[in-house]
Amino acid sequence: MPDRTNVVKIPRPKPSSYNPNRPLVKNTLLLHQVKHFLEAEKKLPPEQRTGAKLEDVRTEADAAEYVRKVTAIFHPRVAKAH
Repeated sequence: MPDRTNVVKIPRPKPSSYNPNRPLVKNTLLLHQVKHFLEAEKKLPPEQRTGAKLEDVRTEADAAEYVRKVTAIFHPRVAKAH
């Protein structure tokens, strides 16, 4: 049984926290995550890269899809499990 004294409660995000149509430039955290993934992707062999450019990722939905693709490349066993 887990030690209940070390439980960290995380509040549920507001429904408005994800808007697939919101421009990426309005979500600084997600924008920086995409930039980080673009840099990390440069270290992959060319045949494994997505070929995405920052200007291709315009909305939160675009960012979510891009992050999903790159995460699957870096963690292929996890991607296959889902």
